Amino acid sequence: MNAADKVLKEIVADLESVLNKCGVMYHIFYRAKSGLSTKNKLEKKVETYRIEGKKMQDLLALRITLYFTDDVELVHDYLKNLPNFDSESVDAAEVDKFCPKRLNLVMRVPESLKGDMQVAIKNTEYPDLIDDTYEIQIRTILSEGWHEVEHDLRYKCKDDWTDYSEESRLLNGIYATLESSEWSLLTLFDRLSYAQYKKGAWDAMMRNKMRLRFADKCLSQEIQDFLSNNNEIAKQLFRTKRSKVLKLVMEKNFSYPLTYDTVLHLLNHIEVRNKKLADLEIPVLREDMNMLFGPIK
Repeated sequence: MNAADKVLKEIVADLESVLNKCGVMYHIFYRAKSGLSTKNKLEKKVETYRIEGKKMQDLLALRITLYFTDDVELVHDYLKNLPNFDSESVDAAEVDKFCPKRLNLVMRVPESLKGDMQVAIKNTEYPDLIDDTYEIQIRTILSEGWHEVEHDLRYKCKDDWTDYSEESRLLNGIYATLESSEWSLLTLFDRLSYAQYKKGAWDAMMRNKMRLRFADKCLSQEIQDFLSNNNEIAKQLFRTKRSKVLKLVMEKNFSYPLTYDTVLHLLNHIEVRNKKLADLEIPVLREDMNMLFGPIK
């Protein structure tokens, strides 16, 4: 394994660990730019970079594709608050225009990997023009396919589209349809989880409200019985804010497997604060929950 691949795989492993702990649904794609690709890019910009004192920042790059659009802000905020965050390029949404939006972050390579990163940089033809940073793109899984098509068949072939503005607009229109579909997905799962709450289908309510990779298949019978006998508490749990819970799990580095019972207890500790429900926690979980979020009295 060369130095660039070693650095990139360690960065990806650390990020996967965080995303797995909070349970969001995602895929990560990553690459180290090839020697030829690096050379071709820098040969076009060498004079500009040297005059302006700039450097290439994406020798290493990774892309996080998230299943749901409301997780984009969650992951974006987490990365921005890391100590190795450097800068970002974010396109603001325009009210009267649909078009692809950049959400790219530049991160500094951790100190523990800088030695290997310097080796990777020295193996290029323009080591003085490459920064010891890496780039992270954040996208949704529906938009990912569109971006791949657009990148290979429009961005890389701009001359093919020069006299075809209508076709180019239609390609952007397809992106608009996908963006609308992403918001429709959230509405669909909200409606589904509400219907399951009304029916008392507690496993399904949790699954479709939280939209996580759970570590098991269902709630314990003890908790299901509790919810069936305490409808007001079930209503409060249903109304909790998913994003608030996941944000705190990421920030506090919560390390327990996200079983159905554990996630429900997280909802209780963070928002509902019901003592009878908290009494159903296993002792070791209760101790850590109390330490992270305060005891429920």
